[in-house]
Amino acid sequence: MIVRCEECGKKYKIDETKIKGETARVKCKACLNMIEVIKPKLEEEKEQISEDLVSLSSIAETASESAGIREEYKPTVSEEPPPRRVSEVPPKKKSFGLGGLTIGTRLLIMFLAFVVIMGAVLTFVYLRYVPSLMSEQINLRTYSISRSFSAAVLQPLLLRNYLRINKTAEINSQLPGVAYVSVFNKKGIAIAGIFGDLKRFSPDFVARVKREGFPKELSLQNRIPRGKKESAKGLMVGDQKIHDVAISIGDTGGEAHVGIFTEDVEKAVRSSLTPLLVTMAAMAILGGLGFLIVARNISGPIRSLTDEAQRISLGEIDHPISVKGSGEIAELAASLERMRFSVQAAIERLRQR
Repeated sequence: MIVRCEECGKKYKIDETKIKGETARVKCKACLNMIEVIKPKLEEEKEQISEDLVSLSSIAETASESAGIREEYKPTVSEEPPPRRVSEVPPKKKSFGLGGLTIGTRLLIMFLAFVVIMGAVLTFVYLRYVPSLMSEQINLRTYSISRSFSAAVLQPLLLRNYLRINKTAEINSQLPGVAYVSVFNKKGIAIAGIFGDLKRFSPDFVARVKREGFPKELSLQNRIPRGKKESAKGLMVGDQKIHDVAISIGDTGGEAHVGIFTEDVEKAVRSSLTPLLVTMAAMAILGGLGFLIVARNISGPIRSLTDEAQRISLGEIDHPISVKGSGEIAELAASLERMRFSVQAAIERLRQR
């Protein structure tokens, strides 16, 4: 046992087995003060050891629970402290289902679900609004060309200047996306009919046009109803989708027809949406990489702290816990380090007794 002088504070180690009786007096070699030594009782010693063992058990149980391991340990006065297992590492249990996934995997699944939902929403919006947008653009383009062409051929038609009408039709047929331009009189006779790019049609249709001239049925498929001055209709001409618009030419009874390649307008609308889709794809890729980096910075320190807690629960308490991190992770690492130090101090006290 160790005693201390109350005058100078010098400590002395005394063999309590050599003390006869319950008390003894010893002179301090430093200040010559008399130190009264009381021999400790065995029951008090056992009670103190029992309290230390109970405290150690509660601390070890807390460490085991933090590592996911529960062990029952009931200390008694006569039991020795459990042997330390340094090299033994508990086997990792395989987990199935979402509960066994790591934080990084969960975050990645959540981000992919968000991307899928956003993709579904964009697809719905595209299918719901883009076709109508294309149709509106086709109508606007076709009607603008048709009205301009109708106004240009009004006077030549009144004067029966068919050469001027054909010249005006040829000029309008060269506009981008125009399939054909035609003029019919009130009797349905084709006064002018010129194709913009005849090579885009099927070979059979091209051969027929070269053999018979401008097809008369194009005007018959989209006639202007009585009481109206214009009409629009989608046609299939020579394996090409054509949007045909007919405009009445003043009071002459004639009709001016302008056909637009639907494919050209659809390509123009799609090309305008391409930058948006590319931007969304880039955001999805960059967002996925960001989620992976964040998840790695979070799950890595947590895995390290879990391994440290498992080692402490198995008795490996000599190595300090040094886990890099910030915020809540740093606080968790500091708490585990304090727990490790408390367990180590309790074991050292038991060894000294």
